[in-house]
Amino acid sequence: MRLYRQILVMLKLQVMIKVIDIVYHHHQEFSDPEKMLEKHRPAFGFSAFTESLLDIQFVKHLNYKGVTTINGSLYAFFKSRNRFWWIPFTTHRYIKKQKPDIIIIEGLLFPLQLIALTFLLGKNCKFIVRHHGEKPLTGIKGFIQQRADKYIHTYLFTSRNNAAEWIPKIIKDVTKCVEVLEASTHFTRKCLEKSQAATKMSGRNNFLWVGRLITGKDPFTVLTAFGCYAQSQPDARLYMIYQDEQLLAGVKKMIAQSDILQQTVTLTGRVENSDLPDWYSAANFFISGSHREAAGYALLEAMACGCISLVTRIPAFEKITDNGKYGFLYSPGDIKGLTALLKNLNNIDVDAYRQQIEKHFNGQLSFKKIAADISALCMQLHSVKG
Repeated sequence: MRLYRQILVMLKLQVMIKVIDIVYHHHQEFSDPEKMLEKHRPAFGFSAFTESLLDIQFVKHLNYKGVTTINGSLYAFFKSRNRFWWIPFTTHRYIKKQKPDIIIIEGLLFPLQLIALTFLLGKNCKFIVRHHGEKPLTGIKGFIQQRADKYIHTYLFTSRNNAAEWIPKIIKDVTKCVEVLEASTHFTRKCLEKSQAATKMSGRNNFLWVGRLITGKDPFTVLTAFGCYAQSQPDARLYMIYQDEQLLAGVKKMIAQSDILQQTVTLTGRVENSDLPDWYSAANFFISGSHREAAGYALLEAMACGCISLVTRIPAFEKITDNGKYGFLYSPGDIKGLTALLKNLNNIDVDAYRQQIEKHFNGQLSFKKIAADISALCMQLHSVKG
């Protein structure tokens, strides 16, 4: 290990790998860079932990223009347009001046911009593209995605199974697909008693839902299964935190029609992000009905706080829970399957399991882990010529 560190120091004196991480999407709702960065912190918090060999800076688009250092990282901000055919030449000229070795493009929906940038930078620059839940495009746009594939050296997916719909339609070489988490969190578990006082929870059989009330999150499967479980566990409580209220009327109607749900479900609504650690820490269990997730932000936050998760068997959740080793999985929409998981919770040592989940998060799901994976990948790509 000492020799390895000495080699790294020697290499640092000789060469730095210049990396630019670019978001082409124009966040027109933001004119304050720091507010935008705070919102997207789960995806970019890894930057503070990257290997010292990497000289990494971030390029973003919003209603602001300037170059500045924020929390030790260099950011360049430009204005742009959210159009498939729009190429931000000002941004590209800036990137060329930086003489990068590696480009990381956030999202797979910018093939035309990627192709244009490859022509500008030449063949020695390597391109990494990170998946954020997008689906392949069709028609002429899909054709351009296919053409862009030959310029991309590596694709990052939270789970390789998330790449299934891209192969071989867009991605011809499956070996270019690498598993790297899309996001993480700085959340940590807080004192149970203080968190329960802050959230007005009590007892040890509390469940937390955090997610939008939309069809893809399937709150009705969760509510139906929880109602079945609560019949035999009347001390159980489900707290639902949400921002999007698309299905709120239907959720309220379902609760109103069930005596047990009226007694055991609390519609908490919107909670500030800074207050969420108290909610995750006060509840022993996290529950989700999602049919599709790219990153699983809420699940990551819950596991960082030691929550025992009952989530759907989808690629992102399989990856995050290590295929159910650190959580419980059921098929999307499977009411009986979720009910069975809930009823089996009495057989586990909750406190010991929460500690195991926290340990798993810190070792495999943290910003440090993401940074280590990206750093290793960049150094590997940089060592390959041409």
